[in-house]
Amino acid sequence: MQVETNPLSDLFGMSPRPPLSWLIATLAMALFALYMAASTSRKLEAAIAAAVFAVILIAAAIRTNAPLWTTAKPGVTQRDALWQTTRLIMLAYLWCGLAFYAVYLGTKLHWQHGWEYGSAMLLIALAHAFYLRRLSNPGDAVSTPSAIERAVRLASYQGFAIAFGLIWLIQSGKLSSLKGDWVANQLFLAGGFAVMCLSVIVIKTNAALSERPAR
Repeated sequence: MQVETNPLSDLFGMSPRPPLSWLIATLAMALFALYMAASTSRKLEAAIAAAVFAVILIAAAIRTNAPLWTTAKPGVTQRDALWQTTRLIMLAYLWCGLAFYAVYLGTKLHWQHGWEYGSAMLLIALAHAFYLRRLSNPGDAVSTPSAIERAVRLASYQGFAIAFGLIWLIQSGKLSSLKGDWVANQLFLAGGFAVMCLSVIVIKTNAALSERPAR
């Protein structure tokens, strides 16, 4: 009996569960490392933990999307690819939201806006989760070709906006802040860079699949 494969959850021809479990576990370890570093005001270690988080998500996105940039994968559509990378973007916002909560509600570091940004990140992650649920349904309005093109266009706007924000953050000197917001600035840098790169990957993959429609 032939076993059907779902391209939405299998862009590599392998089960997605082990890689996803590894991804969640690694992100959890990076979050714990950030919390421990922040609780003892070790800025370098906190920066490394935040950087690891960003690298993990970007590497996962490249591993998922790179095969689609050079060869057509039978059964993989633009919707499938968008779903995969949007899930990583959701994890990026979720991780940053949890990190804000862990640092500014769970350590002695104080920054009056910590819980506000943490809540905003979690709400954005929740919105992405809702969008992913709808996108997983081929018959939903967000799964139409025109809706997917709009989503990709929004990803490009998001990427540009974050790029300008990161330039401002670096030039402002806030990364060397001596106040309690130093962890927040590291999170803005790492999280922003991760989402910016993931947005670029969304655009590149969509363009590649547009040139070589999946059959």
